[in-house]
Amino acid sequence: MSRTRRLLTTLVALGLTGSGLALSGPAATAAASCDPGNGVAGDLNSDGKADVVVGVPGYDDERGAIDILFSDGERRFVPASQIVSTSMPGDRFGASVALGDLDGNGCAELAVGAPGRAGSRGAAYLLRSGTGNEVTLVNIFNGTAAHGSFGAQVVLLTPDAATPAPQLVVSAPTADDGTKWEAGQVAVIPLTASGTQAAPRTVLTQNSPGVPNTSENGDRFGTALAGQDRTIVIGTPDETVGSRRQAGMVTLLSATAAAPTGYRGVAVTQNSAGVPGTAESGDGFGSAVAYRDHYVLIGAPNETIGSARWTGQVHILNFDPSKRTFRSLRAVHQDTAGIPSSNETGDAFGSAVALGINTVDQLTAIVGAPGEAVGSVLGAGTVTLFRANRSGGAARLLRQGAGGVGGVVEAADHFGSSVAVLSGDLNDGEAMRDGLVVGVPGEDVGSVPDAGVVVYSRTPSTAPTLVLEDTGSATVPPYAGFGESLGQPAV
Repeated sequence: MSRTRRLLTTLVALGLTGSGLALSGPAATAAASCDPGNGVAGDLNSDGKADVVVGVPGYDDERGAIDILFSDGERRFVPASQIVSTSMPGDRFGASVALGDLDGNGCAELAVGAPGRAGSRGAAYLLRSGTGNEVTLVNIFNGTAAHGSFGAQVVLLTPDAATPAPQLVVSAPTADDGTKWEAGQVAVIPLTASGTQAAPRTVLTQNSPGVPNTSENGDRFGTALAGQDRTIVIGTPDETVGSRRQAGMVTLLSATAAAPTGYRGVAVTQNSAGVPGTAESGDGFGSAVAYRDHYVLIGAPNETIGSARWTGQVHILNFDPSKRTFRSLRAVHQDTAGIPSSNETGDAFGSAVALGINTVDQLTAIVGAPGEAVGSVLGAGTVTLFRANRSGGAARLLRQGAGGVGGVVEAADHFGSSVAVLSGDLNDGEAMRDGLVVGVPGEDVGSVPDAGVVVYSRTPSTAPTLVLEDTGSATVPPYAGFGESLGQPAV
């Protein structure tokens, strides 16, 4: 089903039944070669099912790695040293991961950020897989700003009829902008189908033409990043709004086919007309962002509501990229009618967000609250799923040890620190459903502290748990934080 047909014109109940993970992908068989007709985003080997990609930036003294579970069951662990022989401690390869099919052949490529590379100048790597589940390096894009953390976030914008040329979008949130320290930058790199750079990169800051606001010390523009087609959503949670420090801002930018790097747009804060709430110091509005089919999901995990400090909430907007205008739909927190649980101090609801399709033209908001206490167990973490494109409908709370999710509730596991989707088949029309991936980086594995696990679901009845594999070590590495970063598909 094309993106145009998925603009949510039909509103159907959320359908979170059974065990509750409910965002599920179709069955498929392995492909002999990459299939251009494959409609599954994030499918590395073109077998008709999306693959689970986990960034492990803390691995091997923070040299980093990625760990891939292919849908045929094969695991492929790819340390940074396998990609580049000069990997160094602190590179943090895998801090961000994005998937997208650059050439339309049905096999997705991978973009992987390493923001600590070269003294935090940073780098982004473009990798390619295929039907043999191999992983090879295509290109390296280096950061240009000293201590800019280029690669902190990566997004692949992939071609369709409206966007004929792919782009790699990379944030460098700690880059200086002129005399403004750590104001932040976002680079747009046009690509050819083969993954080479097609034209000079465009560097966007809050002082760029068409980008609203002004670069200021410590803004960290690009802390969060999302996009689709020719729209980029940029989170700047450290932005000062009026006199309110770290209140946060989100910038919505779009380009056109005629000017594919001419991004312009609008800025949104909690003081913007029509947006619920008020910008307050420390809200962190824009700490996490997601964008799909003109809908924007924004996390403000440090929002205080009543007496519950840092309990968090999310905002849902509709963005018109052609007019560069937005409309606020509503804000949602855990005391909102129909949403499970309740606002409590330290929940950090909205620390991670994603948008998935659950039934035909039905958008599901996926919101992590990694600080959530479950009973008396602090920091166990939860994930909430609810209807995004309008109020009402079913909602579901996920946690470890319940509703088909394995594990037990433990302090500081931080279930929901990261969330992502496993894309369903966009060609399936009414049968299209996405899967769900949840990171649990604080999970102890046996006696190994903070090794981390990842929970994923392709069907409503199963929720397997992954641990870091094939590292060459006899035991799971401690403090790897497996699940800190998850691959996000370009849908």
